[in-house]
Amino acid sequence: MWSTEKLKRKVEIILNEKTKDGYEVVSVAFGLNIWWIPTAYITLSK
Repeated sequence: MWSTEKLKRKVEIILNEKTKDGYEVVSVAFGLNIWWIPTAYITLSK
């Protein structure tokens, strides 16, 4: 099961990888899906 702490760490890792690949972070939002599992929504631009 996901926790919010694990999700935040995973998002940070993904964002660092993508910015190194030349992507620009447009937005990051956190929410819950229909099963109340923490979810991250990331928008990137190249």
